[in-house]
Amino acid sequence: MGQKMSTLRGFRSVFCDASFFVALFSKKDAEHKRALELFREIKAEKISICTSWFIISEAITVLLYKYGYTEACVFGESIHLYQAVHSKESQHHQALALFNLYGKDRAISFVDALSHVLITGVLKNIPAISFDEDFRSLGLTTIS
Repeated sequence: MGQKMSTLRGFRSVFCDASFFVALFSKKDAEHKRALELFREIKAEKISICTSWFIISEAITVLLYKYGYTEACVFGESIHLYQAVHSKESQHHQALALFNLYGKDRAISFVDALSHVLITGVLKNIPAISFDEDFRSLGLTTIS
């Protein structure tokens, strides 16, 4: 199980999961207030936001289907603010192996498995903002 933290102070970059973006861009989401607090901290501390195109796809789709077109569009207009990490085919294969290893018991998604591969690889274990337990169950340091 990964470490859970409550602040971003001292970090230069953070990986943001779809659950964070959904909460940030929908006032109806149960975690909206906390997402706003974390976003203000990101801005104040000048922390870079990293994510992946898979996360962006997941977030914009959830926003559309759960909260509406307006929320999805506003998020879509913000993606220039994030560093979208491009994954390689070899990383997709690593993620698939991780998914096959843990997916049945932990019910992790392929996107979470790929996020784990990116965070523990090219992103050198930066913390992740996520409002679900999947990242922490994969041994990642999370902030929520």
